[in-house]
Amino acid sequence: MNSNTTKHGTAGKAPKSPAIQPTSQKSPAMNTPKASDKATDNTQKRRSTNISIALLVTASIIAMGYYFLVVQNSDTLFMAQNKSFFTTDETFLRECMKRPGGFINWAASFFNQLVYYPALGSTIMIAFWAASLWLSKVAYRVSGSWMAVLSLPLVCILVSMIDTGYWLFYLKHTGYWFCATLGYFFATLTVCLQSYTRKWVDSVILTAITALSYPFMGWYSLLALLYTAAMLTFRPHKKYGKKTRISIISLPIAAAIAIPLVFQPYYPELRPEQIWTSGLTFFQSDALDSFYPQLPLIMLAIIPLTFSFLPRTKQAKANKPAITIPLTIAILAASFFWAKESDFQNYNYHAEMRMYCAAEAQDWDKVLEEMSALPGDASREMVLLKNVALLNKGEMGTKMYRYNNNGDNPKNGFDTLHVHMVQVGAPLIYYYHGKTNFASRWCIENSVEFGPSFDNIKLQARCALINGEMDLARKYLDILATSTFYKDWANKLLPITSNPELIKEYPEFDNVRELWSHMGTTLDGDNGLCEMYLLNYFSNTMNKDSKLLQELTLNYAMVQKDIQLFWPRFFQYAHLHAGENMPTHYQEAAYLYGHLEPQNVNINVMPFDTNVVDRYEGFRRLSQSLLAQGMDAKTVGENMKSTYGDTFYWFYFFCRDIHSY
Repeated sequence: MNSNTTKHGTAGKAPKSPAIQPTSQKSPAMNTPKASDKATDNTQKRRSTNISIALLVTASIIAMGYYFLVVQNSDTLFMAQNKSFFTTDETFLRECMKRPGGFINWAASFFNQLVYYPALGSTIMIAFWAASLWLSKVAYRVSGSWMAVLSLPLVCILVSMIDTGYWLFYLKHTGYWFCATLGYFFATLTVCLQSYTRKWVDSVILTAITALSYPFMGWYSLLALLYTAAMLTFRPHKKYGKKTRISIISLPIAAAIAIPLVFQPYYPELRPEQIWTSGLTFFQSDALDSFYPQLPLIMLAIIPLTFSFLPRTKQAKANKPAITIPLTIAILAASFFWAKESDFQNYNYHAEMRMYCAAEAQDWDKVLEEMSALPGDASREMVLLKNVALLNKGEMGTKMYRYNNNGDNPKNGFDTLHVHMVQVGAPLIYYYHGKTNFASRWCIENSVEFGPSFDNIKLQARCALINGEMDLARKYLDILATSTFYKDWANKLLPITSNPELIKEYPEFDNVRELWSHMGTTLDGDNGLCEMYLLNYFSNTMNKDSKLLQELTLNYAMVQKDIQLFWPRFFQYAHLHAGENMPTHYQEAAYLYGHLEPQNVNINVMPFDTNVVDRYEGFRRLSQSLLAQGMDAKTVGENMKSTYGDTFYWFYFFCRDIHSY
């Protein structure tokens, strides 16, 4: 017996091979391919489900963006760019860089001008959102099943835009509409880069670069540092020792605290508490500091801090479609509901902006169409814009009372922001009344308070041209000539600055020039009340040379409901329009006042139209009948509005409680 025999056991007995087993026994090895195939199939199904969820969320965000921005708020976006400003001149860049976060404000202002075409600007914004969504997936290494959670910051950005209301006119942040989009994209990109650093040295370098971006990115640079710290806290660091890991995590937190303090001496205009929030928009007016519209921006800052808690790709095997799919649908539904509830869809708010833009473009028919479509009372700005349109169409005397003239204060909905007409639409209204000095004055004051805007600069250029201040007009037009969408408008008017007589060849200036040329250029006080100033000024004005100005003064005397003011202006109008038919509303006022105070003027010698007399008699009989039934004056007015609401008779007796702001 040799050594080999004793080594392997009993001589002559070879060990049984696992491959030679009785057929009646089950072999685990034979089942392994089936189990592996089943696991592979489950993994592929799970992966396919996650991809489907990711694509569903992306498509939903894109659809929500287009619906709420382009479909619901195109007029808001257009006004937003109209009230913002951008120029490639380095002076504007230097002005932006006077505060931390200046570069992102400059870049946001550049993109903001692109919503001149709302669909174009919205498409670019939504593209940033989609990129941020997928960058966050990569940065935090989560599966597609969590994409709905990753989309929440984008919903916050959307809500922050569509619930601003009249704060649109009071924002002191010219790049507001794109700032959060670009800032979040920057922060997410930073976390993504940090997430894939392999060496601790690279991580330290990237953190230092992010910290040093504070003068350019401001608030969003600090958010990037905090997001990075949160991500590093929960990311595995197998190659790092405990001390190295603590150092890497602590570094961005320390930088977020220390860097603003380091840069503070370079921004002496900032208060100490502002150094950490520079670049974050605050909603403040002279009498209100509102937190509500800022809430979505605060949520935008906080929500991504939780993303590092989400399961990583390797842990996604525990994700079950029975849970993730309903969760995704619930988050998307809640997001849509939140956006729908936040969307500021006050009818007058949107109609007012459309009327303003139409008046600015001298599309008078569009102004009147908007006024005709109003379902309720208009704002006083809308009433004045309507009057301007009728004046320019020569229809004040025949159609002024066909439209709603009650007027009411703007409703902001979610807070008590007090809207002043001089900060919203008064400069344009002053301009069309020939009061170019008042228009320029409020353009300048609003620019100082809220920053320059294309709207103000265009209006100042027009006023300067009419005032004959050609050097000043050239300055404004040269600025607009560097813009993307207003350069053609500016280049069209620039020749006037070299040859002032050319202004006579531009019919858009004719009516304003006529009114301006027959009034003094004194800049007295309006106490911030545009309508009251115009009412008092024009109702107490007389002019024997300008038919346009005299018609304006007659109408304001009628709005005043002052009989003593009316008659001299009425007779002056009749003198200027000798041989012409007297407009219906002027006849109505004369016929009514002649009956109210017959001792002043004998109206029996006046040739009134039969329709004017008949409607007065019908108005008188119906009002007396309704009063005899015990109705109060307000109820009588409501009952008579459908029949006589287009007459001066109804306006005189029932148009009350006019709110001017």
